[in-house]
Amino acid sequence: MGWTAPIEAGPLQAVTANLGIAGTSEHTDTEPLVSVPMVESVLPLTRFRVHFTAQEPIRLPEYSGSAWRGLLGHGLRRTACVTRQPTCTGCLLIHHCVYSTLFETPDAEGQPGGSPHPFILAVDPRAPRALEPDAAFHLDLQLLGAGIQQMPYLIHAFGLAGTRGFGRSGGRFTLTAVEREVTLGAEDWRTVYDATVGRYEPLETAAPVMPPAPARAHLHLLTPWRLKRDGRRIGARELTAFDVAHALYRRLRTLAVAHGGDPDRFDHRRLPTDPTALQLEVDWLRWHDWTRYSSRQDALMQLGGLIGEVSLDGPALADLWPALWFGQWTHVGQGTAFGLGRYRLASLQ
Repeated sequence: MGWTAPIEAGPLQAVTANLGIAGTSEHTDTEPLVSVPMVESVLPLTRFRVHFTAQEPIRLPEYSGSAWRGLLGHGLRRTACVTRQPTCTGCLLIHHCVYSTLFETPDAEGQPGGSPHPFILAVDPRAPRALEPDAAFHLDLQLLGAGIQQMPYLIHAFGLAGTRGFGRSGGRFTLTAVEREVTLGAEDWRTVYDATVGRYEPLETAAPVMPPAPARAHLHLLTPWRLKRDGRRIGARELTAFDVAHALYRRLRTLAVAHGGDPDRFDHRRLPTDPTALQLEVDWLRWHDWTRYSSRQDALMQLGGLIGEVSLDGPALADLWPALWFGQWTHVGQGTAFGLGRYRLASLQ
């Protein structure tokens, strides 16, 4: 039994009541490395895994992150928007609305989209793109800061998304369950929502753990990395170790400012200036072109980036390691909200 009775947009209390919320609290490439306790979390972040069943044949695009983002945004706006304004600009509720918090994240002045989104879609680019009726599939996503408490609204939005489906040819699906990772990176998942019960059970997560810094870190760039240096896009021949380090610090610093954490921890001035302190070795690296359609701009957008495998080593690796480990779930570069900039780590002893 899946999602069967989505509620039309109305008072937000109706959503939580429908999900029966009990209370309030807070495909990896390799096996998890041996872990040691992390002294403190880099950012408040929680991973969720949303399970679905296809009701009709589903044909996903080459990279489904954009399609998922569009479906989820449409469903969440139907769920949360009470003013029915065409845009969030100038809305009285912009700092109090679930939709604007997640999809039009305002800055301190109330400018929509002025802050990084508190969610990241972690789409597996190797997952099957053709799904037949009754096929089970899932989507991983990370929520940050105050966004973690909004998961019940996202569950409702996913239910509405399933009734809409992928594309004009159908592709409808039902949400069956949601899991939450107990300890970040440990792959220890627990069910927090079962559609047959219809009740959301908030879960206390354990303190994050982090593997010890290896002598050498190997990165699998899973989805396109869109990085810039001095305003210019970085290609496969131009990428350096410090491009990676600066991109990580920039990403984590902006997230810390917007969603909790210590921004000073990721001040780029903390990075070494000696080019021998951190070295990049390329196993293979290439530019991967990806095109998506933007309904907002009514135009095709080119969102290519780097994919491949690279290694980092050098005396500065130990200091970079917490950001490098945590960045697996925040992603780096542009397009992170729909899953670009994703990578996974493996240790090379």
